[in-house]
Amino acid sequence: MSEQTVQIRTSGKVLQSPCGPIVHGLEDVLIKNTTISDIDGEKGILWYRGYRIEDLAKFSNYEEVSFLVLYGRLPTRSELKEYERRLKSSRDLHPATVEVIRALAKAHPMFALEAAVAAEGAYDEDNQKLIEALRVGRYKAEEKELAYRIAEKLIAKLPTMVAYHYRFSKGLELVRPRDDLSHAANFLYMMFGKEPDPLAARGIDLYLILHADHEVPASTFTAHVVASTLSDLYSSVVAAIAALKGPLHGGANEMAVRNYLEIGDPSKAKELVEAATKPGGPKLMGVGHRVYKAYDPRARIFKEFSRDYVAKFGDPKNLFAVASAIEHEVLNNPYFQQRKLYPNVDFWSGIAFYYMGVPYEYFTPIFAVSRVVGWVAHILEYWENNRIFRPRACYAGPHDLQYIPIDQR
Repeated sequence: MSEQTVQIRTSGKVLQSPCGPIVHGLEDVLIKNTTISDIDGEKGILWYRGYRIEDLAKFSNYEEVSFLVLYGRLPTRSELKEYERRLKSSRDLHPATVEVIRALAKAHPMFALEAAVAAEGAYDEDNQKLIEALRVGRYKAEEKELAYRIAEKLIAKLPTMVAYHYRFSKGLELVRPRDDLSHAANFLYMMFGKEPDPLAARGIDLYLILHADHEVPASTFTAHVVASTLSDLYSSVVAAIAALKGPLHGGANEMAVRNYLEIGDPSKAKELVEAATKPGGPKLMGVGHRVYKAYDPRARIFKEFSRDYVAKFGDPKNLFAVASAIEHEVLNNPYFQQRKLYPNVDFWSGIAFYYMGVPYEYFTPIFAVSRVVGWVAHILEYWENNRIFRPRACYAGPHDLQYIPIDQR
């Protein structure tokens, strides 16, 4: 096996080891070529398949965007209609999956979501066929068609899993999906049992668009690693959900809203932001990003929606007012300016969720409802040129120690 010298550029921390430099956290390390999404962190630009997120947020909906992310192009009108039909026909769950969710009614919904995806994969006949094919290394046209069909099912079913868990957790009867409602509107309908206000449905739709993909964060990388073993799509998505569950990945919008509620008064923003610049000071949730060194374009879009939402329904807890005051102080504080720390999408996205009545613990599951299309699209892209991930570690311990029998220790 030949060895190659590879130059790696990173903006992260490099650890020195006896074996050579280690890029801590693999920051900026490339793992593949992709045509799915791209980020210009210095300029604050996000593209899906070459389309700017601002245009997709303004002109499109999640169904169309998920088709774009999954299939690599915008659909025709007839293609979109047929795609929507397929999603709607796949929304409901296997009865055994419903019982798994019921059994986990008191668990955190991310645990229930992991278990529900695994259960649905066990009962999906298409998935079993694909598993058998992958086991013998076969992934040709027929298997690719199966894989895309499974991907669509996952996109369709995750909202149902989250909504069913919410209903069970509240001791409520299930609300079955309707095929006359959009992806976002049906999700809110299944959660709350009534057709949502159009602005609320638009807010969920917008959130799903903004989070559909974001290159290779921890959850997407995890999906790659599992899929590279030729494990199935459902299992790869379970792994991605497990990564998203970690507090360093999902959940920042929940903590941001909790902070706004605790602050309560916009006049306290200046003192809070000043404190955050001091050693040991409070962390401003939703401020700063590993990739964006400019204002997150998704944050700008959802800020405008949040403004529209509170303009219609009010801001009784001062969430928007507090967030706006904190943002003003952050953007005008030299500490944050010098470090290129700007509000990201989590800074704004939880405000509307809170006012819609969505409990905190469901913020991250809704992230998964959106990002599932990015996960499966990346898996299918990687399978076109698959190689199992096998990194190495630099061993820094002793060798050839003499074994001491237990009675002599």
